[in-house]
Amino acid sequence: MYDLVAGHDRSVPGSYFIDSDEALYQYPNLKKDGLKGAIVYYDGQMNDTRMNLSLVLTAVQSGATVSNYVQVLSILKDEHGRASGVHVKDANTGDEWDIHAKAVINATGPFTDGIREMDDPAADKICVPAAGVHVVLPDHFSPNRMGLIVPKTTDGRVLFYLPWENGTLAGTTDSESNITMLPSPTKAEIQFILNESNRYLNATVTEADIRSSWSGIRPLVKDPRHSNTAQISREHVLDVSASNMVTIAGGKWTTYRRMAQDTIDKVQQLRPDLSQAACRTRMMQLVGADRIGEVCNQKFDRITITLREKYHMDKDIAEHLTKNYGTRALQLGELESTGFLHRKAGDHPKRLHPKYPYVESEVIFAVQQEYAVRAVDVLARRTRLAFVDAVASDQVMDKVIGMMAQLLQWDKKRCAAEKQEATEFLATMHIK
Repeated sequence: MYDLVAGHDRSVPGSYFIDSDEALYQYPNLKKDGLKGAIVYYDGQMNDTRMNLSLVLTAVQSGATVSNYVQVLSILKDEHGRASGVHVKDANTGDEWDIHAKAVINATGPFTDGIREMDDPAADKICVPAAGVHVVLPDHFSPNRMGLIVPKTTDGRVLFYLPWENGTLAGTTDSESNITMLPSPTKAEIQFILNESNRYLNATVTEADIRSSWSGIRPLVKDPRHSNTAQISREHVLDVSASNMVTIAGGKWTTYRRMAQDTIDKVQQLRPDLSQAACRTRMMQLVGADRIGEVCNQKFDRITITLREKYHMDKDIAEHLTKNYGTRALQLGELESTGFLHRKAGDHPKRLHPKYPYVESEVIFAVQQEYAVRAVDVLARRTRLAFVDAVASDQVMDKVIGMMAQLLQWDKKRCAAEKQEATEFLATMHIK
């Protein structure tokens, strides 16, 4: 069934069955008792933080204006009661202003209903936020190219162990959640993952093994027939309010382009006076994509080789930059020779932390090219260090703040505020 749904694209091999001996060979940490065999299938992996940022940067490249840390306070209406813009506030400066538009689209994930209520205080809630908790374990809990999925845990959910960012990503839970900017895993949720892990893994997993833990909020679409969020639809829905505000809610990463196309099609239907050109998302390549298909292929990766030979990067750093920045990785190589980093010819890039491939030039790049304006942006939303290892992220915090202070002319008061905010964020990554 999985192969059938995947279609005829043979760039991904088909699935197959292996017996218990082969399963233990492929995944040595599996418990042997009761093991009959396993199904092997192929899937992809992405860095959702970098992917989301690539979407923003691609929009900018296509002519969009984007604003970081801008909060919607109210929906503007014209004389006919139609949504005609938003009143917003800059969370960094406190400034407020109006943004006028021909169409207003609400694409705010778990915050969807808050915007809908600004438009219509009587609007029914259509989203049920669901918390999903993940923990990061050392890399020895999974082979570097093989993950493990348990299709049904004691409460009917899916449990997985995936090689991820030089570690093992384990999860997940599924429970109703409050709307918050700082979701945090509970002790019970983390213990559930540990307990289930010890049912299937031969190596005992304890709290001491956890490098980082976090909770994310899934913007599930509410189905009145179910109360359990694990049964609520992951599909996306479009809603048009009486004021013609278009809301796109639900969905998942694998269907984001379909969501974009459906949304634009709906706006064009509502506003025939706007351009009726077909939505371009299907064939649009993102910033950093290898547009000619030659420099990033697996057989001959010219970018990784160039980073190693020209900029003297270690193998893991070169691979990390190529995977997360694509063709733009070469720009980070050029940053290594700028005066800000005080590099000499032949110097190796400096790591932010000795255990991980993140480098100092990523901080500069995040500020200069990727709209990073706060320390937590760099630690968690441009690099993934906070999610990979909360303690390591705490250890490099002062270095990151110091670099950003030079780039953005922060004074001591601002640096202290940045440290407090980053510390509060990292607190949500630790076991409670």
